[in-house]
Amino acid sequence: MNSTEIFGIALGLSIPWYVERVEFSDSNCSKELHLYLNFERGYKFPTSTSSSSAYDTVDRTWQHLNFFQHRCYLHARVPRVKTGDGSIHQVSVPWARENSGFTLLFEAYAMLLIESEMPVSKVSECTKVTAPRIWRVFNYWITRALSKDKLDTVTQIGMDETSRKKGHNYITLFADLEQRPTIHVCEGKDAATIEDFTEALESKGGSKEKIEIVSMDMSPAFISGVTEHLPNAQLVFDKFHL
Repeated sequence: MNSTEIFGIALGLSIPWYVERVEFSDSNCSKELHLYLNFERGYKFPTSTSSSSAYDTVDRTWQHLNFFQHRCYLHARVPRVKTGDGSIHQVSVPWARENSGFTLLFEAYAMLLIESEMPVSKVSECTKVTAPRIWRVFNYWITRALSKDKLDTVTQIGMDETSRKKGHNYITLFADLEQRPTIHVCEGKDAATIEDFTEALESKGGSKEKIEIVSMDMSPAFISGVTEHLPNAQLVFDKFHL
C-alpha cells in the first residue's frame, strides 16, 4: 500500500474518487500537505434524470483538517455534467458542501469548538483561519439547523447579545428556555431584533401571543421591543445582568 492509497483511506474516498498524488511544501513560512484528487475517466455521474460523463471540469481547493501538525489542502478538478435538458451542473463532491472552501470535517471541527463555548476569535486562532470565514461556516450551519425547527410549542425564551468583533457587529441569540436549543439568531441588539424574532417564530408555527416569559438583560431597547412585539410576556432579568 502506497501513500496515495493510505491518504485515500484516511479521507474515506470511494469510487470514482482517488488520491492521485501527494505533495509536501516546506518553506520558511509554513509546512503544508497538498492532496490532489481525481476521478476515474469515463465514470457516469448521476443527474436529475439519468447519468452522464464529465462535460468539463472546474479546479477547486478546500482546507482540510491538519494531518499531523501540518495544514492540509485538498485539490480536485470537479466535473460538470450535461443534463437531459442541456443545462450544465457541477457535481457534488462527498467531502465538502457546495460553495465552501473547507471540507465537511474541517467545518465539523470548527462547529465543535464553537459548541464548546469557545469564542469565534479563539477558533480563528486555533485553526489559523480568519474570523469572518469561521462566522460564515457558523451562520450556514445555524441557518440550516434553524430552518428545520417547528416553534409551535415555544412559550418561554431567553435572549442575549454578543459581538462578532470587539465593540462591533452585534448579533442577538434567542433560546427556548424549556428545550434549551438556540431557535433564532439575527443581527443587531435593538428593538428591531425582537420584531425579527417574532416574524421567524410565526413563520415556523409559533405565536407571539403564546410567549409567557422572556429572560434577558436590562437593555432599554430590548424592553421596548418585548413590550411592543410580545404583549403577553412577563419580563425576567437574568441574574448575570442585575
